[in-house]
Amino acid sequence: MYEFSPVLVKGVENIKKFKYTLFVLIIIICVVIGVIYGFNLQNDSPTTCNSTLEAVNVLIYRGEGSTTDSVEGIIYCLKQAEKDNPNIQFNYTTTDVINSKTLASQDVLVISGGDIRLIFNNPDINPGDIKEFVAGGKGYLGICAGAYVASNYNGEYGSGWGIAPNIECNYTSIDDMQPLTLTNYGINTLKYSEGTINPCAFVINDTETITLLSFPLINSPRLYKNGNYTPIAIYTENDTIMSGSAAILDDTYGSGRIILSGPHPELNPAKPGLVARMVLWASKKI
Repeated sequence: MYEFSPVLVKGVENIKKFKYTLFVLIIIICVVIGVIYGFNLQNDSPTTCNSTLEAVNVLIYRGEGSTTDSVEGIIYCLKQAEKDNPNIQFNYTTTDVINSKTLASQDVLVISGGDIRLIFNNPDINPGDIKEFVAGGKGYLGICAGAYVASNYNGEYGSGWGIAPNIECNYTSIDDMQPLTLTNYGINTLKYSEGTINPCAFVINDTETITLLSFPLINSPRLYKNGNYTPIAIYTENDTIMSGSAAILDDTYGSGRIILSGPHPELNPAKPGLVARMVLWASKKI
């Protein structure tokens, strides 16, 4: 019977220890890589946004024709979104004059609810300067009255400015609460996930849509878009006067982005996450 020398036995033991140490080291490396890259169940899109976003400069119209509750609702939503996610920041300014001077250094112009006749006829608003602002790569968010004036609306209260060149709208006198359904396209566009404000992640549920309840409609426009299109959001109930039209649509003008909403996500019950994402999208941060 052969007997192994102590040196040979010790060498074999050292090899076994080395293999074990190498195996443990490989496991640790894999775990670290997995934590960093592989174990995130959300669909992140690092090519379109960063987890920490640059501040967005937002100009909110609060002049002739605007309504206080709508303007304050926008401000509330932006502040609440910042509380929900400290990685986003909105530097907002309110104005009763819109021209090239007030638009300078801004990223997004917001015109929300109000009296479209007064907004149309306000000499303190320069639609040409707004169009140049958007065409130059900036953003516009219009809600209700803000959607009327930015679209190709042509009705009894005036004509839209055509900032959203492909969007048409019809006037309605509906005053109601309606649920909205975000389409798959809307979820992906706004990177929206119900219950979370992470601007770089979205989760599509089993039905590939998300229904948000209780949106106020106050003389809200029925929105349409020229050609084949997919809305960001539609009216959930098909038996209302709003059926067949879109609730939220996106458009482009020059190199800028426009998003129009018929209903009011800024009014009670407010949807801060949705308002914030619309502003972020219009500013090209997502």
